[in-house]
Amino acid sequence: MISFYIPLYNEAEILQSTVERLLGYIPDRCKSYEIILVSNGSTDTTAEIGNRLSNQYEQVKFFELSQKSVGAAFRKGVIESKGDSIITLDADLSSDLIFIDYALNLLQYSEMVVGSKSLGSQRRGPIRVLGSQFYILITQLLFGLTVTDYSMGCKAFKKANIEDVVDQIDNWTGYIFELVLYLKNQDAKIVQVGIDCEDTRRSHFNLLHEGLYRYMHLFKCWRAQKDPLSWLNRR
Repeated sequence: MISFYIPLYNEAEILQSTVERLLGYIPDRCKSYEIILVSNGSTDTTAEIGNRLSNQYEQVKFFELSQKSVGAAFRKGVIESKGDSIITLDADLSSDLIFIDYALNLLQYSEMVVGSKSLGSQRRGPIRVLGSQFYILITQLLFGLTVTDYSMGCKAFKKANIEDVVDQIDNWTGYIFELVLYLKNQDAKIVQVGIDCEDTRRSHFNLLHEGLYRYMHLFKCWRAQKDPLSWLNRR
C-alpha cells in the first residue's frame, strides 16, 4: 500500500476538488492506496469537509490537530499511515502530479525521492524563489548536501527508514531538512527529479518569520550534527 499525505491549514475552498482530483489520478497508477489528510489548527470548515470526505470515500482518512504545527501534522500522518511508502503532496496540488509516477518508480531503488522545483520550472513569487535558492546554497556550504528542495510537498519516503525517528522531528517547517540530513548520515539513497510548479496563491506562512526560523533551525542542526548522541547521527 502507498500512503499519500497532505497537510491542511484552512483549505476549505479547495479540499473537495483536491481529493477528487487525486481519486481520479491515483487508481490508474496504484491499486492499493490511502489518502491521509491532517488539519493542523484550521479555523475554517476544513475539518467539516475532511470528515465528510473520509465518510464518503474509504480511501480517505482525516485527522485533526488543535494547534498549527506542520511537523506535528507530518508526524501524525506517518503514525497513522498503513502504507510501506509515504508520498507527500501540497493541498493545492500546485506541482505537477507526474511526481507521483516518478516516486512510485524510484522508491523501488531509493529511500527518498525529492521533487525539486529548482530542477524543473516554477512559477512563484520572486521573493520566494530567491529565498529558496539562497537557503539551498547555505545547506550546500554548511552540510555538503546536494538536495535542491526542502519544501513539504512532493517528497516520498520508505516508511521503514523514518518511522523510528519521526517523534524527533522539528514541529515546524524544518523537518524535511532534518530527514534529508538524517538519511544522508544513514548513507541512504536520495534521488531528485525536476518538477514543474505553479504556485501563485498567497502563502499561509509569514515569509519573513519563516525565513528567520529556517536559518536559526539550520544553525541548530549544524550544532546537533557535531553531537554524536544527536538523533540526526543515529545509525
